[in-house]
Amino acid sequence: MRHPYKPWLQGSLGLLMLAAPVMGATAGSAGVRDLDRIGAETERVSAAVGPKVVQIVTQSLKVAEKGDEEPAGVLVAERGRGSGFFVAPDGYLITNAHVVANATRIRVLVSTSAAADSPREFTAKVAGIDPDNDLALLKVEIQGAPFFDLTRDAAPRQGQMVVVYGSPMGLAQSASLGLVSAVERQLNPDDPRVFIQTDASMNPGNSGGPLVDLAGNLLGINTMILSQSGGSEGLGFAVPLDVIRHSYEALRDRGTVTRPRLGVQPRSLTPDLIAGLGLHVRQGVLVEDVNPYGPGAAGGLLPGDVLVSLAAQPVHNMRDLYRVEYALTPGAPVEVTVMRGTDERMLRITPEAARNTPPPVSAESVTEKDNLVFRLGLYGATLTPAWASTMGGVRGGPGVVVLALAGLGLAGQDTIEPGDVVHTVNGTAVDTVDALRSRLEAVPDGGPIVLQIERAGMLSYVVPGALSGGEQRLKKTSSTMRTGRANPAAGGLGY
Repeated sequence: MRHPYKPWLQGSLGLLMLAAPVMGATAGSAGVRDLDRIGAETERVSAAVGPKVVQIVTQSLKVAEKGDEEPAGVLVAERGRGSGFFVAPDGYLITNAHVVANATRIRVLVSTSAAADSPREFTAKVAGIDPDNDLALLKVEIQGAPFFDLTRDAAPRQGQMVVVYGSPMGLAQSASLGLVSAVERQLNPDDPRVFIQTDASMNPGNSGGPLVDLAGNLLGINTMILSQSGGSEGLGFAVPLDVIRHSYEALRDRGTVTRPRLGVQPRSLTPDLIAGLGLHVRQGVLVEDVNPYGPGAAGGLLPGDVLVSLAAQPVHNMRDLYRVEYALTPGAPVEVTVMRGTDERMLRITPEAARNTPPPVSAESVTEKDNLVFRLGLYGATLTPAWASTMGGVRGGPGVVVLALAGLGLAGQDTIEPGDVVHTVNGTAVDTVDALRSRLEAVPDGGPIVLQIERAGMLSYVVPGALSGGEQRLKKTSSTMRTGRANPAAGGLGY
């Protein structure tokens, strides 16, 4: 039996079948034109952005860790590569702090052509470091450099197309296209920093390069990737523009970023903390501890309080606290609202400037003349009161801090480790590197050497496998002292 609607179906399908190729061709042509327009935009952006981006090559020293080619604790030389970009025409450029960490020499390669095959080379100086946000400001002697204007606002949007620039694996002037996967991405609830997440390809060496939109506006600085393979897996993170701007202004003016201190240990609220501690708020920041000598304690803050506002700004989480803290002025009192049990209390706190205690001696300043204790095969530094305070104090008084092992007399032994403090040699106190050397030289070949060391607050005696005086003199004259092999790894991104 003939279906009454079959001719209609046949006719309709025939129309659809005839129309489909025409419609497909039109759609395909439109799609190609759209892709061409995107390609033209990315070409234009690359032409404008490329000259602002530089490659950074570093030579540095570091203390080897477990898993490195050299034994753990040995001071080794390494080379690294990263990226950066100009933020002023007079040679100031931004990169990541980890790109130039412990660098003894920093070279900046500036492209002179689109092919980037003959870059100009400059030696850079570190103008300032913002370790909290992993940013560094460098200065090279150049005028009229093309640069990103940090006063121009550009806000990332989820799903927005972006371009990543840098030197992945040392391949300078590389660009990759992707999307903004998320804005204000927080990697850990107790880490107040936020990042722009992108799926644009990043690899080691991209660190310090710019993340831009299709108009060429700066959105952020490429900082790290999350990866199980060590390569790009579409999880790249960039520090946002507003953080770069704040750090740049402070680093250029003062060489450092001053973050006022409240003297508290904050922690994000979680359902378990709220339930277990019987808290009566769902938002805020738990005061986990209070420095008894800090401004928080002076203002009446107690462990267990939940901070809900600071300087009249609501504090819902660690991000809010971090943002408001940065805007505070040391010495200027601010109002703080806390929940203590079921009671809401208003307190007045005067933030303090961050303590300007010197950090431990960096590897870049370690020299054979000043730091090598040859007979023990280690690099040491005289323990100063300021340095002792950064270690939380020491029990044994003056001494020499072990910076690294030199790979000489202590190979295969673990009697001394970086971070130990040597207080005495055979019962005689040593308070400087020179005193330690002199005391060791007074011990005859084959004589016992007993060191009193302090490790993590505990005192103990160790008998190291020291070089004899004859071996020491031989190695000095033959210049066989080693600091480890150079590591040609591309370096760059933190994992």
